Amino acid sequence: MIIHMTEGATPDQTERVIERIQADYGLLCETIVGYDSTVIGVKGIAGIVDEGRISELPGVHRVIRITEKYKDASRNFQKEDTIIEVGGASIGGRNLTILGGPCAIENEAQALASARIAKDAGVDVLRAFVDKSRTSPYDYRGLPLEAGLEIAAQMKAETGLPTASELIDLRHLDAFLKCGIDIIQVGARSAQYSPLLEELSRIDVPVVLKHGLGNDLNEWLSAAAFIMSGVDREGRNVGHGNRKVILCYRGIKSFEVETRFANDIAMIPRVRLKSHLPLIGDPSHSSGDKSLVERVAYALVAAGANGYEFDIHSNPAEARVDGAQAVNVEAARIVENSRRLHAMLGDVGIASGTSVAAAALGAVGS
Repeated sequence: MIIHMTEGATPDQTERVIERIQADYGLLCETIVGYDSTVIGVKGIAGIVDEGRISELPGVHRVIRITEKYKDASRNFQKEDTIIEVGGASIGGRNLTILGGPCAIENEAQALASARIAKDAGVDVLRAFVDKSRTSPYDYRGLPLEAGLEIAAQMKAETGLPTASELIDLRHLDAFLKCGIDIIQVGARSAQYSPLLEELSRIDVPVVLKHGLGNDLNEWLSAAAFIMSGVDREGRNVGHGNRKVILCYRGIKSFEVETRFANDIAMIPRVRLKSHLPLIGDPSHSSGDKSLVERVAYALVAAGANGYEFDIHSNPAEARVDGAQAVNVEAARIVENSRRLHAMLGDVGIASGTSVAAAALGAVGS
């Protein structure tokens, strides 16, 4: 449920509404203060709330029942774009943030060489993936945890960049945080694993949530809301959740075999219409082919993504994981051209609730 206060409603009026919701129904409220009005989001099972009684309170403009299961991630709940600050990088809004680095840490020399290439290319966040979720037990699944995290820390120290790493095993979370991993990534295979999402709702570290292999948009955003909500198994509010969620689109499985995944570029503006969360893409995993990565990266930027993450390897021909989609010296050109394209287009995505069409027409008119 969302309660829109009237323009000019006083803080005292807003507080009285919150007190009534908490006293009468025991539900948690979150206040979003916008440019010209205040919105109160009611969390938990809001069906018990008598909206007529709430509508009569001073300062209330209207009460809206949200049918979406992902209200925390919905733009109906928060009009302005969420911007997440991490290690000097700003992710979301009108920013273009690029994550790059090896798909897996294989050894110290490979990891550090790949990190240097990514740093020189101009990425904002360094991929330092310790664990790998694989289809076959015979595929490379990463170094032992302690050794991998030690190298990840070296990559961070040498480049000065914040690091992102995929968490597969919940038992590794404390070690990731202790090591100084700045962004936890949830891979496509884990995108709906509720115990993992629930645990990540309790930490104050940004989370990149990948699009599941067969998830539709509602399922994906519901998974994001799982991290954000702080609601337990009984639907009770037990905390404020983790608001630092970054969506990452990589496409879904389909009958097409020419690309690794079906990457619907129209999903980029659609997601930004529906959600205030930062949205990045993955041109490497969606295409599976380094000859396609560059163009797909530009398409993501042009469609309004807040950035992308891609595979950078010091020697793709010898990579133990996804060498076919990893780039090397091309990384600098891809990053530079992406920033030029972003600067030329501006943010023609969804900026503070503005529609793509309106933003594009405004740019043309100016």
